[in-house]
Formats: sequence, structure tokens, C-alpha cells
Amino acid sequence: MVLFRLLGLLLITLALMALGSDALRSLEAGSVQIRSLAELWALLSQTSLDAFLGWIAAHAAAVSGPLNTVFSYPAWAVLGVVGIVIAGLIRLAR
Repeated sequence: MVLFRLLGLLLITLALMALGSDALRSLEAGSVQIRSLAELWALLSQTSLDAFLGWIAAHAAAVSGPLNTVFSYPAWAVLGVVGIVIAGLIRLAR
């Protein structure tokens, strides 16, 4: 339980960091600049993103389309929603 609670809080923290990064990028550019989840993952490790997408395409082709859609969403939104869901489910389980 504690591990999942920490995971939820970590994901919420990462979502807030990604939101702050997008805000700073937008201020610097003078227009709205939002980084997608795929762009964020590519910044961290492009080879692992390519390997993951290749593995999904080879082993679970039916999930490839919806997964690409999720990867096109803003990183802060995806991380925040997943973190809030995990934290909420753990709170309900208590």
C-alpha cells in the first residue's frame, strides 16, 4: 500500500514538474508550447521509447493505435491523471 501511495505521489509530482516546464517553455517562446508524453520520454531516452513502441507493435498490435493516441496527449495530463487515480484507489482501499 505504501509503495503504491508513493508511486501516485511521484507521478503527481512529475506531472507538476512537466506542467512547470511547459509553462516556462511557453513564456520563452511567446506562444503555448506543450510537450507530449512521447516527447518527454524521447528527451529522457529515445532508444527506450523506440524499443517500447517496436515491442508493442510486434506483440500487441491492437494496443498500438490507442497507445499512440495516449502518447500524443500532454505529458502533465497523462502523468497527473494516472497519479491521481493510483492515489485515489489506494485511499479508497484503506
